[in-house]
Amino acid sequence: MRKSLYGTTALVAAGALAASPAMAEEGITLGLGGYYNTYLGVGSIDEASTETRDFHNSGIFADGEVHFKGSTTLDNGITFGVQLELEAFQSGDQIDENYAFVSGSFGRFVIGGENTAAYMMQYGAPNVGVPLNSGWITVFIPAPPGHVGSSGFRTPTLSTYVDIGNDNHGITYYSPRFSGFQIAGSWVPVTGTAGNGTGDGVQGLISDDDTQINDVLSVGANFVQDFGAVNVVVAGGFRHASGPDNLTAAQDESIEQWSGALNVGFAGFTVGGSFALEDSERLIAGQSVDGISYTAGASYGTGPWSVGGSYFHSEVEGLVATSGEDELDAVNVGVAYAIGPGIKGSVSGMWAEWEDEAGAEQDGVVGIVGMKLSF
Repeated sequence: MRKSLYGTTALVAAGALAASPAMAEEGITLGLGGYYNTYLGVGSIDEASTETRDFHNSGIFADGEVHFKGSTTLDNGITFGVQLELEAFQSGDQIDENYAFVSGSFGRFVIGGENTAAYMMQYGAPNVGVPLNSGWITVFIPAPPGHVGSSGFRTPTLSTYVDIGNDNHGITYYSPRFSGFQIAGSWVPVTGTAGNGTGDGVQGLISDDDTQINDVLSVGANFVQDFGAVNVVVAGGFRHASGPDNLTAAQDESIEQWSGALNVGFAGFTVGGSFALEDSERLIAGQSVDGISYTAGASYGTGPWSVGGSYFHSEVEGLVATSGEDELDAVNVGVAYAIGPGIKGSVSGMWAEWEDEAGAEQDGVVGIVGMKLSF
């Protein structure tokens, strides 16, 4: 059935292209875009009972990418384009997202290395200043050694923006938006041994299903609509993948993730929340990321100013042979000011407390001054 569905989708797309052959006056010319974030944090971190580390009380964090992107629109209204993203710093995935796309009245097809549909359609709780609903918590207030911590990127450990894999090559279709509704679906052939983005799988035909997570199916939908002065956002997503055929201890035959969000805005105020759930026993860095996370937050914006606060909580299994769960609670409050086009400054206060299943705790409070540049 699945092969039939893929074939039908491909024929529809091919028919749309062949029915109206047309030429653009100019081909694709790449332009530059991207962002650069820089933050100075000063605070205090209480070391876990193991006392294996002596944390410095200040530090500078930076994050950025350069985007090469371009497109051209044919006379029949169909647009072809490409986007390549280069990390601004030495990284294990020096080339981040990289994909081609075709869009028109029929919707949008994306093929290449990009997050799946359910991830792209998700929303989070309102947040101002340093992002809380992401792996950035570990930058300022790290987890104790026994916690899943930063190994759980794109899992409920650190975020409600979850995915099985990370920018692995696949195909995604986005429908046009009708009366506020939009749906999308993705298929990714292979995501690597842990499903965390390793093993890009560009050459999926020679991937080893005995050892790699494969056939990720991801569906997402959202509803974004204004009702007079009230803005409503609702989002939901589901992901499923097949586990390795040669299962080791503590690995499921399948991996499933769910996510959802609700935000309501009125007169500059926005309140909302989101959640994510993973049902699996897949191991990342030797620990299970089976668990749940949720966020809640509120913000207010007027002119160039915005202020807000948000809360994040997660519980994941961690070491399978150890009873209990790895937990994280975090709070962020922030004030931001739009200095100029593409320039935003912010001041944030972050608190986080980690507790691993063995009872080791680590917490901290950090004040953060930052600037985000978009170009």
